[in-house]
Amino acid sequence: MKILNTLLPRAAAVRFFRWSSHAPLAWLSTKKGDAVVNKRSALVLLLLTTFCLGANATDAQGWRWYNDPAAPKKQAPPKAATPSVTLTRTQTLTPTEQMDWFHGYYQDTLNDAAINSEDSKKVEKAMLLNQYVSNKSSEFGMTFKKVLLDNPELSYTKDRPTEQAARSTYLSLERSKKMRAVRSLAEAGWGLFFVYKGREEMDIALAPSVQQFATEHGIELLGVTLDGVTLPTLVQNRQNEQHINVPFSPALVLVNPGTGEMKPLAYGFISQEDLLGRFLNVATDFAPDF
Repeated sequence: MKILNTLLPRAAAVRFFRWSSHAPLAWLSTKKGDAVVNKRSALVLLLLTTFCLGANATDAQGWRWYNDPAAPKKQAPPKAATPSVTLTRTQTLTPTEQMDWFHGYYQDTLNDAAINSEDSKKVEKAMLLNQYVSNKSSEFGMTFKKVLLDNPELSYTKDRPTEQAARSTYLSLERSKKMRAVRSLAEAGWGLFFVYKGREEMDIALAPSVQQFATEHGIELLGVTLDGVTLPTLVQNRQNEQHINVPFSPALVLVNPGTGEMKPLAYGFISQEDLLGRFLNVATDFAPDF
């Protein structure tokens, strides 16, 4: 095709072949001017041959036009797709956070049912949730009882019964323990100061009870007046003379004359039973009793 395009333009070649196809064969075989005719015939044959060869050279498969196969292009291996990873952080709520959430949800449900009291679905939801809470409470109570049986040392009522049949016995034993504490302190040289003001009604009312307590439990009692007025209901009275300073009166103070130690027992009005307990607290250095 390159040779044809060079020797003869395409349009001219087309007109030429149309003419040649209709030209009389006699033109090719004329003997007039043999040299000219032969040259013209040779040119025509050359052009026809070149055109045919050029037209088919691209597709011809012969020894002259053998096409070496093109080496296949190496394709790059496909890139591995980067996996899409989605990280989900799961946060576990603490028991306190769970209960805080549930309390809010429970309260919202009850309030929603109360506000929309004509909505049976919301009232039903509140009732079901309330039943769930009741069942969980009952379940906890039964598990609590089971644990107490498996671990009797955890039971508060083991040593402190609440049943009426055993309650009186328990209180009697407790009172005896407190009375022993008072006697123990008295035997160790401790006495009791009742610091008062003789003109105050509260102090006057408490004095006879304190004297009775000291007499019954065998501990020395000395009344110390702060305002100079003594109370006749006390067996022994003495003026303070700035020896004892208390923030309030009446006041009960444990005193050990041998060592000079003082330990406050109570301020204000106090019953004899509670006073026994205070003696036990001091005697045991306020050790827990439960």
